[in-house]
Amino acid sequence: MFAVLGASGHVGTAVTQYLLQQGQAVTVVLRNPQKAAAWAQRGASVALVDVHDTDALAQVLQKADRAFVLNPPASPALDTDKAERATVQSILQALRGAKLEKIVVQSTYGAQPGTECADLGVLYDLEQGARQTGIPLCCVRAAYYMSNWLSAVPEARTSGKVSSLLPATLPVPMVAPQDVGHLAGQLLMAPVQEVGVYTIEGPTPYTAQDVAQVFAHILQHPVQVEDIPPTAWLAYYKANGFSDKAARSYANMTAIFINQRYDRPANPVKGVTDLASYLRAELAGCTP
Repeated sequence: MFAVLGASGHVGTAVTQYLLQQGQAVTVVLRNPQKAAAWAQRGASVALVDVHDTDALAQVLQKADRAFVLNPPASPALDTDKAERATVQSILQALRGAKLEKIVVQSTYGAQPGTECADLGVLYDLEQGARQTGIPLCCVRAAYYMSNWLSAVPEARTSGKVSSLLPATLPVPMVAPQDVGHLAGQLLMAPVQEVGVYTIEGPTPYTAQDVAQVFAHILQHPVQVEDIPPTAWLAYYKANGFSDKAARSYANMTAIFINQRYDRPANPVKGVTDLASYLRAELAGCTP
């Protein structure tokens, strides 16, 4: 039996769907009971557990053979570093009490030790802690998610612009969440001996301008990129509901990513989904 954390998110959903399509028994770990029925109808078992409840999470993992693990994002209104590291520790403690054959951890390009660098530091801690459990481990480090652009749709529709922290013409590796989920599902089902760090990105790098062009085609009106300069990053994050500490952490992560202060993988897995196909599918039925 496979346990999947985060099945209400983009990647967790893709992992679960992949495993169910392969005829596997899956238990999804959810906090929101309103999402339980949909998964039950698809054939998954449901465990309603808050990942902060270490004992309850451990009980679920003790019944599983293998598990997909991700750290759910904290509300940006909080001190996200502190909150997400607390969640990491709860998950790791639950893993230590389980007798799993294998775990697959969702991580990110640029994962590195450090504080106040948002996901980069938090997910590095998750990777290291999972490794220390001694359970055979695969870490899936994903590039910038194409799904991050979905929040820009309302602005693109109403004002014809996309506000972007990424410079308009800077090519960056991006990936569709379903491709990450499919890779994670394959690794979960692979032999126990198949372990290590796996990196994944889309068929080619894309720019914010590429995103705007796809939006323009779908929405049938011009869409332009509005660059947000580094001097305005903190204000931008705060205006979007981030606490002071969260804004600083995310601004630092943005700088690391844009300036490529991390080792780019030499031979990443290439996802099959291109940017235009992803956005068109997600915005299907969107009216201009």
